[in-house]
Amino acid sequence: MMIILCNIYLKFNYMILANVVDNKYIKIVSCNNDEYEQLSYSFRKRIKNWRFSPLVKKKIWDGYISFFNKKNELNIGLWNELLNVCKNFNYEIKIDGLDDFLRCDLSYDDFEKWVNEFFSDHPKFGINSDYKIRDYQIRAAYNVIKYKLSLTEIATGGGKTLIYFIVFAYLKSHGIINKMLIVVPNVSLIIQMHENFISYNNKKLQIKDAMIYADTEKEIKDANVVIGTFQSLTKQKASWFNDIDCICIDEAHYTNCTSIKSIISKCNNAKIKFGMSGTLERNEDCAEYLTLQAYIGPFVDRISADFLINNNYISDVFIKVIHLKYKDVDINKSFYELRKRKSDKLDGAKILSIEKQFIRDHRDRFLYICNMIEKTTKNTLVLFNDVKYKYGREIYDYLRNNINNRKIFYIDGSVGVKLRNYYFKTMENNNNVIVVASIGTLGEGVSINNIYNIFLVEGFKSDKIIRQSIGRGVRLKEGKEKLIFIDFIDDLSYGGHKNYLLKQGLERINIYQNENFNFKIYDVD
Repeated sequence: MMIILCNIYLKFNYMILANVVDNKYIKIVSCNNDEYEQLSYSFRKRIKNWRFSPLVKKKIWDGYISFFNKKNELNIGLWNELLNVCKNFNYEIKIDGLDDFLRCDLSYDDFEKWVNEFFSDHPKFGINSDYKIRDYQIRAAYNVIKYKLSLTEIATGGGKTLIYFIVFAYLKSHGIINKMLIVVPNVSLIIQMHENFISYNNKKLQIKDAMIYADTEKEIKDANVVIGTFQSLTKQKASWFNDIDCICIDEAHYTNCTSIKSIISKCNNAKIKFGMSGTLERNEDCAEYLTLQAYIGPFVDRISADFLINNNYISDVFIKVIHLKYKDVDINKSFYELRKRKSDKLDGAKILSIEKQFIRDHRDRFLYICNMIEKTTKNTLVLFNDVKYKYGREIYDYLRNNINNRKIFYIDGSVGVKLRNYYFKTMENNNNVIVVASIGTLGEGVSINNIYNIFLVEGFKSDKIIRQSIGRGVRLKEGKEKLIFIDFIDDLSYGGHKNYLLKQGLERINIYQNENFNFKIYDVD
């Protein structure tokens, strides 16, 4: 089969020719053999952490995903990546039909003028108000409409929901769409988005929204804005999505989930598809980077936390990295010996798990962290990862038993939404609250302005989780100068050989550097 394909491609050796097929794919019609090989290689990537995949361990799969299908087609969302590959290798390429995915007749000046006029009498953003629609929010909305398929990375506190509304309002008022679908990860975000859309609209447009989540009515016939969780939307038949003109994926880093890919694929008639998140995958060498674009579109904008801080849109951040150096040579040597004799039965993941259990059981570490939390003033959020071994619960119990003058709450997955919201509201309205919470429960949809300190008491290296965790405390509040973020790095190294938790800690430091956060490392024996 490869020989036949290559012979066909050799017929056109002066330019790569491609066509847009059904507004879904880019089909490579002709190219020479070298071009074909390079394109195939460039659009074949391994998933992140592929070595830990059970299928890879069993030698059933090599961890690679090819983004070309058997018809030599790429998803249309990869059009910019295709152009970039061709540019990097000096290939000429012509893609017939690609112009349809660029709304070239819309100028930024005209769009900005429309936005300002629409909000001119708004009580919060109007001419006589102290607040204004921010320039980057207008630009982000403009790029969504211009490119039709797009991804935007926007840090927590950047105002994604307002951007979504601007997109909807423009498209609806100009008759470009009738119905917009917004896919969110949890019910809390549905309620927030519903309330925000009503507030932003200021009775300008006829808005009828439908909120889709567990145990709700699934009829959307008369709605022009549909907001739903991906858990509920994925259960709907393909025909349910027939009249969706525009789909927005909130927290778009979840796009690699099978359920969201299924929802996007069912929106066959959507003219515009876009996604936004503060934690999009930016590693060009992994499959997830291309998957995001394949299903939604190319990266068109990035609004970083650094930009928002420098422009006083969110609170400044100072990170204290507490470098905990364990001095028991015998213990450190034992971990080193474990890493040396690593095998299929005792792989890196299992050794990391042993390290984590060791630090959870380390009484001096536990007391040191609890004493630091106890000494904080104003509201403090303590984030932990382990629920199974009750590490967060132990910290909570200690604080409850040793602190008398502060409100202390505990949250994990077993705590109901109403009770969580009560805790968050209490924190928002008071200054002496400590919330000990699992990272999984403090993700998207949690917005508390009144957080001054965040403790990260367990180590990992996820870029997404780190940025989300910091994002929980960056919202502005009068009198709040900065967020203090405390990160603990566990150093069990021996003879210059680093342990896994230390390596993860160094990865987190790289994240802080890449995001231009201010940080200082404190060595503690």
